[in-house]
Amino acid sequence: MKIYEKILDIAKRRGIFYPSCEIYGGISGFYDYGTTGTRIKKNVEDIIRKAYLIEEYGNFTCYEIDCPTMSVEDVWTASGHVKNFSDFIVECKECKEPFRADHLVEENLKISCDGMGAEALTGLIKNSNLKCRKCGGGLNDVYNYNLMFRTEIAPGKNKRIGYMRPETAQSTYIAFKRLWEISRKKLPFGILQIGKSYRNEISPRQYIIRLREFAQAEMEFFTDPDDRFEYLNLKDDAAMKIMDKNDKISEISVKEAHNQGIIKNRAIAYFLQKSVNLFVRMGIDGKRLQLRQHKDSERAFYSKDTWDVEFMSALGRIEIVGVADRGNYDLTRHANYSHEPMEIFWNNRRFVPGVIEVAYGIDRPVYCVVESCYVEEKDKKGNERIYFKFPPEISPYISVFPLMAKEGLPEKAGEVIDVLKKANLYAFYDESGSIGRRYARADEIGVSYAITIDYETLKDNTVTVRFRDTREQRRVKIEELEKAVK
Repeated sequence: MKIYEKILDIAKRRGIFYPSCEIYGGISGFYDYGTTGTRIKKNVEDIIRKAYLIEEYGNFTCYEIDCPTMSVEDVWTASGHVKNFSDFIVECKECKEPFRADHLVEENLKISCDGMGAEALTGLIKNSNLKCRKCGGGLNDVYNYNLMFRTEIAPGKNKRIGYMRPETAQSTYIAFKRLWEISRKKLPFGILQIGKSYRNEISPRQYIIRLREFAQAEMEFFTDPDDRFEYLNLKDDAAMKIMDKNDKISEISVKEAHNQGIIKNRAIAYFLQKSVNLFVRMGIDGKRLQLRQHKDSERAFYSKDTWDVEFMSALGRIEIVGVADRGNYDLTRHANYSHEPMEIFWNNRRFVPGVIEVAYGIDRPVYCVVESCYVEEKDKKGNERIYFKFPPEISPYISVFPLMAKEGLPEKAGEVIDVLKKANLYAFYDESGSIGRRYARADEIGVSYAITIDYETLKDNTVTVRFRDTREQRRVKIEELEKAVK
């Protein structure tokens, strides 16, 4: 069994993630997060949230907003999404099964389709005699397919066309003038938004890697176009694989890549370095991360320059954050379409600010954390142990176990849970089965610390704290638990 199949098995059994609408046969591109996965996902979000709202203080101020996931058609016409936000699709002549054309070609011919249009893809499919994967039938010509979910807002004469947002960014841009006022009219500043986005993917696959409803964390960094970002300090960091738009690969640090002009924009280099450090902090294997610059033909219509951080997974290459210089494209477009000026007066000049966007997925990093932290090992006796080696900051719970479900131990465990809750720590109570089985269940979902209440607890108010990775145990006073686990 392949590692991702093992992960999916545990994910379903232990409430990490599983297909939505299972009792009705499921629907591709939609996944539920269970009781364990929801906590892991929230912890991933909180690490990103803290990194920008708290830890950036001193470099720039970042604020958080929360906007509706649906907007009127005008927003997406102005942004260019109605015209340009599409993928290439090809359908089977016989069974009508749709496929994403570039993926079909890349998988079968083992070539890159970056920059290819519909006509070129059609030619490759026909000349290579590619067939439908489902029924073996022939394939029609390739065409553009818009990925936005279209809907209607309000009934009758008040009806307007609307779209579910394919990214959080546009709801930040259209509120820019208000945000400029709120931020005390000072550049630079950041706006973070964490929430759901929607893309009507042609052929969603690979579990939570490609979804039709997914979570994002996007930070829009509003700047003076002349800003050289000298206040953003690049740290000395380890060498990693860095691939530029010409496919030239360097094994150097992000700081050195900027110094050599490979990553020209200092802000892009800074946010790439910050993102790599965030992912490692979450538990993602840093040795499997790489940076890749988008080719000119691949780059989004709004971008001057875009770089991705990618994770080399068992499922293939996964993009987990994109850092793009969007210039003033979005603000200028919305100013032109809405007739509301987006210029500001700053440093004795009037101009439209530029934007550096840092766009994280949430679902993809969650998967990369889970795969990176998956461990199979055997002890000296040959007993196998399978568990997730999540860092404590990602770990879903602290487990609380009474040694026995009697003689006052469950009641004492309740006191311990109250202590943890007052410290804003999530506790999970389990009294079922032997203590060894309970430890194994906790290990399997990546619980970092398990607290056991035994008969000694009733005498001296101490508990046993067990650390998952080493299985080391030590006695801790209940009043010192918060300090011990934090």
